Amino acid sequence: MTSFIENRKILFIDDEPELLNAFVSLMRKENVKVKTLHDSKEIEAVLNSDGPFAVVLSDQRMPEYDGVQVLEIVKQKFPETVRVLVTGYADYKDTIRAINVSGITSYISKPWDDNNLKQQINGWISQYNLKSHNEYLLDLLDKENKKLNEVLDGTVAQSVRILGDIANNISPQVAALSQNVKTVGSAFLQAFPNLTIQEKWEIRRAFDLFNVGLALLPAEIQHMIQKHGFSVLDRSTLSRNHHLTAAGLLKDIPRFENVARIIELQARDFNGSGEPLDDKTKGTDIPFGARFLHILINLVKQNSAGTHGSDLLHQMEFSPEKYDIKLIRQILGKYSERNLSPEEKRLYISDLQPGMILVEDVRSKSGQLFLKSGHILTDTFVNILRQWHKRDTVNEPIKIRTIT
Repeated sequence: MTSFIENRKILFIDDEPELLNAFVSLMRKENVKVKTLHDSKEIEAVLNSDGPFAVVLSDQRMPEYDGVQVLEIVKQKFPETVRVLVTGYADYKDTIRAINVSGITSYISKPWDDNNLKQQINGWISQYNLKSHNEYLLDLLDKENKKLNEVLDGTVAQSVRILGDIANNISPQVAALSQNVKTVGSAFLQAFPNLTIQEKWEIRRAFDLFNVGLALLPAEIQHMIQKHGFSVLDRSTLSRNHHLTAAGLLKDIPRFENVARIIELQARDFNGSGEPLDDKTKGTDIPFGARFLHILINLVKQNSAGTHGSDLLHQMEFSPEKYDIKLIRQILGKYSERNLSPEEKRLYISDLQPGMILVEDVRSKSGQLFLKSGHILTDTFVNILRQWHKRDTVNEPIKIRTIT
């Protein structure tokens, strides 16, 4: 399957050539590909030859098809395209008709504010591509799953990775939280040698999937997370409890019943408060993995503010109603301040590991920029860097920062 390619095409329809030229001039410095249409009767032909478009903007008052009719045709041909009605008239009925008939995303009035319009268009393009990329990844996942003849660790891990990628695609902040929880959690699991292989497998899958519910949220909410960060999640019950939706889907997958239970209770306090409200589980009856993940997620979120990990764990000890402090003390007994605090060092390409953070840009000796500072390494990028290194030698050692 070919890699995902963003669609940054815009179609603007208006019967006034001056406005078409003005729009092209407005967008000339933006990272978009603009096509204009003067005769609205040609909309189907343009869609067939050049579609799909990420965004279609249509003037309402035109001599042939009006804007609502044009956008209705767009909806029938490409329902995922963002459809915008442009009108110079304060016609309430036209707007209601556009919403009911063509399912417009928004409408703008003429004359428009240039800067505001550019921001809106870039936002609509991001929203369109976010949803398209998620559908691409889900389609890829579906194709992967059809190849599975039996549930084996190797193939399950591949499917889990793709599911995790869907959520991580939403924003760098989501990707950073997921990778840091996985990195810190994998290290902290060493403090619990009595866990069975099966228990560790289930907890590691929960590390991969605890954020996957974000990918099940409406595209509009995902776009807001991309733009404003995790604060968006507190604005609605649906977004705040995204993990419950994910758990509900995962519980029906063979071998994932316990993984689903961990994710379902990942936000539950030790005293039993929190979602799901109809579940009375509390204390040590909460699965170990859920209590462990609850500590990890809060630790990583607060650690991003610059506080040392061990200091945060000691603070958590004073919240027995929220956390299992026995788990916290066992972690603290295993790791020193040095282990829990970020550490910077220089490593060669061969020594890089997933979860490390680049402190400086990675460039080849010829000056080619490969990865910018601040990038969190994943398995994929570690392997890509090693391949690049074979073809265009990378300047090394590379300065990195570890989470633990």
